[in-house]
Amino acid sequence: MILDVLAKKKIDYRIPVFTLDVNQVALKDPNLWPPQMDGLAELEYNYFNNQRVELCVTPETSWEIAKDTPVSSLGTIAYARFQKSELFKLRPPGTILDLSGDEPNMLWNGIRHILFPSVTDELLTRNQIADISQMFYHSTASGSISNSAFLTADENFHAHSDELKEKLGIQVMYPKQAWNDFYEPYNLYRPEKSEIDYMIKEQREYLRRLREESQRGY
Repeated sequence: MILDVLAKKKIDYRIPVFTLDVNQVALKDPNLWPPQMDGLAELEYNYFNNQRVELCVTPETSWEIAKDTPVSSLGTIAYARFQKSELFKLRPPGTILDLSGDEPNMLWNGIRHILFPSVTDELLTRNQIADISQMFYHSTASGSISNSAFLTADENFHAHSDELKEKLGIQVMYPKQAWNDFYEPYNLYRPEKSEIDYMIKEQREYLRRLREESQRGY
């Protein structure tokens, strides 16, 4: 049985909401990205510089915590992890899915059977479980928001995009598609190449400082 997410009322949030596939977050020069990643830098600019979109990366459920949990109960573990995130705490009421009882497991396993219908529970890999959890977090965080999408270049997600939308209302998009679909309706800012280059330079510098401070043990 799959959770009837479509029965829950959807709202048009004040800004577009995008969840980035953690495996698709690109840190290298945008000039080296494949064509389907076009638009990601523009979306990042609209997040970091003028807050015209919301971008988030899903929290991770520690493998050490979840590895001995039966697949049928992984939704409960994932939902508990999401409830501890800042996104869950800061989002206004009505913008996230309020799940109770066995509903987290119903949602997680519904996604699991859409993404990997021919794989038995015993043969699910760690990466496949991570993919399911990412989509679970996106649905939980944005399942009540009509102007939201899960952004990825992973073809397995796209291969099941029609079923994900039909059964769970989840939009799976390439960054390029998201930029093209949301740019005009939400009056997003189209940055110049020099502005994108500066943004990427700032991100790299910030990450460099984080690495240095972590190595110092702060």
